[in-house]
Amino acid sequence: VLDLASLTRPACMRWSLAAHDICFTNALHSCFFALGKCVPVVRGAGVHQPAMDFCVERLSRGEWVHIFPEGRVNVNKEHIRFKWGVGRLVADCSAAPLILPVWHEGMDAVLPNTEPYLLKFRKQVFLNVGEPIQIHHLLDKLRSSNASEEETRAAITACIQDELLRLRDATRALMRRGAPLSARAPNGTAPQPERDSEL
Repeated sequence: VLDLASLTRPACMRWSLAAHDICFTNALHSCFFALGKCVPVVRGAGVHQPAMDFCVERLSRGEWVHIFPEGRVNVNKEHIRFKWGVGRLVADCSAAPLILPVWHEGMDAVLPNTEPYLLKFRKQVFLNVGEPIQIHHLLDKLRSSNASEEETRAAITACIQDELLRLRDATRALMRRGAPLSARAPNGTAPQPERDSEL
């Protein structure tokens, strides 16, 4: 998705949360993932932990933080409720961040989550980048209603989850029709499926 110039400039690359008990188990792994701008997050330690504080600071500076909102590998491709940390990242920023949803299908065929962990070639991957999620109106509503921190995090997370699931449905509809996801609509957005019902 990114061009080579961006990939070779650390300042343009994303920060990403990574499980400390998987990616930071020894000095070599810790160095490797730290150089890749991964932040060790302790699963089960809640939304107020150093990794989350760090990401809020990065977002407040306008930097890119990439997350997988389910908080774990979705081996069975089932629906997993998003973690409330998603809501905290948005709610605690000094300014509302740009939220860009991305849905992909097929990565599990490229690198199956079974031993031996070997890359597979000539596999098809579908990637769909949605429109930015507009959340300003929700933030204003939550502030005006004096919503608690927990209510705010839950509402923001639910909003983002709903939008990402719509993008999932749109992506799968395009895949069923055989539409190339690299095609662009006249307005510069990815082509959307015909809506027979609400997505």
